[in-house]
Amino acid sequence: MVVKILAGKIVAGADEAGRGLIVGPMVIGVCAIDEEMSIKFRNFGIKDSKKYTTTNKLHAHADFIKKNALAWSVKVLSAEVLNNFNKSGMSMDEAEAYAFFRGLEDVIKKAPGITDYQVDNFQAKGKLRSLLQDNPKMKDIKLIILPKADAKYISVGAGSILARDQSLKELTKIRTKYGDFGSGSTSDRKTITWLKDHYLQYRSWPDEIIRTYWKTITNIENELK
Repeated sequence: MVVKILAGKIVAGADEAGRGLIVGPMVIGVCAIDEEMSIKFRNFGIKDSKKYTTTNKLHAHADFIKKNALAWSVKVLSAEVLNNFNKSGMSMDEAEAYAFFRGLEDVIKKAPGITDYQVDNFQAKGKLRSLLQDNPKMKDIKLIILPKADAKYISVGAGSILARDQSLKELTKIRTKYGDFGSGSTSDRKTITWLKDHYLQYRSWPDEIIRTYWKTITNIENELK
């Protein structure tokens, strides 16, 4: 179903969550809104997902976005998918560019007429621009990629909420199956301890949740030989 355009130009915003984790997926959130909805989102308190201090509020705002946005999309790139991308020679930056592209592809089906695609800063800008230019439905969309775009643009803030909300849900599923691994970040001692304990016990890695191309994995394997 194609949505009815309400007021003013339509923009789409996108951001990621979980890019820097060694455990779990990277998630991309994309949200399309018009000028009227932008005001509604701001009045409701939609903001950069990093500014939320409680998961309950984050979940509630994600639900609000899903119910009120012209269109939205969430792309979950599991560790297994990222591992396969790496094996085929694709960088994380390129994987992120493709996910941003696919997310826009989803929302444009329900919200045609998008004029701007606002994306939080990442490295493979040229790749995303190329993907948009090669698509007849996207070649005229203005691509805006800026540092801290999630704080500057309400559409990107909404995308960041969708991404983080789904990321937290995915990590909860993993904890239910594999136990508490902490945050999933290499800077988290609990995560590193969990990784070492898992490798000592199984001498292998569950590819579906561990990004095995990380140097941390090689270091743990060498340390525990």
